[in-house]
Amino acid sequence: MSARIDDVTKPVRGATQRPTPRWVGWFLIATPSLAAAGPLWGAGPWTTFRAAVAVLFLTAAWDWWRFQDRSRTFFTALGIGLAFQVSGLIAFAFSTPPADAAWHELLSVGLMFALAVALVQLYRTAETVLTVARGWLYMAVLVEVVGVWEVVTGRHLPNYHLTADRSGTPAWNDIAGPFGAPSQLAAVLVMAAVVMAVGWSLEHDRKLRWAYLAVCVPMPYLLWRTGSTLGLLLFLVVTVCWLAVYRWGRRVGIAVLAVVVLALPQGRALFVSVAQQVGSLFGEPTDAAFTAGDAFNLLRDGAVLLVRSTWIGVGPAGFPHAMTTRSTPYFTHGVITPHSALVEVASQYGISMFVLVTLAGFGLAKWAVDRLRRTARQPLRGAPRIVAMWTLVVALMWPWLTMLGPTYLDQSVPALFVATIAIWARHIERPLGRRVRPSEAALRNLPPAPPAQPDKEQ
Repeated sequence: MSARIDDVTKPVRGATQRPTPRWVGWFLIATPSLAAAGPLWGAGPWTTFRAAVAVLFLTAAWDWWRFQDRSRTFFTALGIGLAFQVSGLIAFAFSTPPADAAWHELLSVGLMFALAVALVQLYRTAETVLTVARGWLYMAVLVEVVGVWEVVTGRHLPNYHLTADRSGTPAWNDIAGPFGAPSQLAAVLVMAAVVMAVGWSLEHDRKLRWAYLAVCVPMPYLLWRTGSTLGLLLFLVVTVCWLAVYRWGRRVGIAVLAVVVLALPQGRALFVSVAQQVGSLFGEPTDAAFTAGDAFNLLRDGAVLLVRSTWIGVGPAGFPHAMTTRSTPYFTHGVITPHSALVEVASQYGISMFVLVTLAGFGLAKWAVDRLRRTARQPLRGAPRIVAMWTLVVALMWPWLTMLGPTYLDQSVPALFVATIAIWARHIERPLGRRVRPSEAALRNLPPAPPAQPDKEQ
C-alpha cells in the first residue's frame, strides 16, 4: 500500500520546492474526480468538489503569505475572477435576474477562479502539472466506467435530463455519464483528451504512461453515443494535433487516421452530419435536435440582449430567464441556454467582461507562441514546449469547445479545465519551476543560529 501512495504523491513530493503539506498531492489527484461527481456527491450547492476547492484555496493563501510568489499568471487569474464578481453584481443590480440562480452562478464563477488561483500558487515544477494530469486520468476512467454502464444496461443515473417515462424514445439512448446531459459528457471527454495528451508527454512512469493513451481509445465511441457531432469533430482535431507532435505521426499517423475515419461508416456519417450542420446555418432542415443554425441564432439573440441591457448584461444566469420572458428576434427551436461561453459572458456580464476574456485568450495564445519560438531548438514533446503547444491549441479551439455544453460558467469540470489551463500558463511563465521569496514575517520567525564554537588551539 505504501508503494502505491508513493506513486500517487511522488510528483508533488519530488518537486524541488515543496513548502506545502504532503496531502496537497492527494487533493490535486482527487479534485478532478470530485468535479465529475458534481452534485451527486453533496447536498444542494455544497458538494465535495467545492469543499476541495475551498481547502486548496486556503492552502494557497497560506502558501502565498509565506512565500509571496510574484507571478503574472497569479495576479491575472485573481484580477479576472474579481472582475467577474464586480461586473456580475452590477448587472444583477440593473437587470434583476432570478436571485437564486444568479447567486448560484456567482458562487460557481468565484470557485472557478479560486481554483485557478490555488493551482497557480501551488505550482512548483512540471511535476505539479503532471499531478493534475494524473487526476484527470483517474477522472476519465471514472466517467468512462459510468458511460459503459449506461451502454450495457440502458439505464442512467438519477440526474439524467430525461425522466423514466421517456425510456422508449431515441433520445433515451444518448449517454451522459455522471452528468445531466449528453452534451456535458461530450465536453468533458474532449477536455480530458487534451489533458491526456499533456500527461502522456510529461509522465515518467512507463506503465502509467500508456494509461493516458488507453483511456482515449473508447472516447470516440462514447462521443458517438452522446450524439454530439461537434464533440466528435473536436476530438478528431485533438487526435491530429497529438499525432503531429511526432515525426512518424506527421508522416504516417495522420494519413492512416484519415483512411480509418473514411473507411468506417461512422466516420462517413460524421462528415455527412457536419455538412448538415453547416447547411442549417443557411436554413436547411435537419433531424438534429440542436443545430449549428440554432447556435448561431443564440449568438445573435445574445447580442440583442446585450444591446438592450445598455451593454451591462442581463445578469448572472440571466440568459435563460431573458430568453423566456422577453421577445427575441431569432428563432432557436425552444433552446434557451447560451451554448457558448462567449455568448454567456457577453450577454450576462456585459461588454467589458467580454473584452477582458477575449484579451486574456489572445494573451494566452501569444504567450504560448512566444515560448514555442524561444525553445524552437528543443524537442516539441519536451516539458518546456509541449505544455505551450497544447495551451495554444486550447486557446484556438476554446470558442467551439464551450459550445458543446448548454452552459459553461456554472459547471464543475469546465471550472477545473480553466484552472488546469491556468497552471499550464504558470508553467509557460517559468518552465524550470517557480522562484519563491520568503515573506518578512517568515524571516522574522526563523530560529536563531547556534552559537559559534571557539576555535581550538592547534
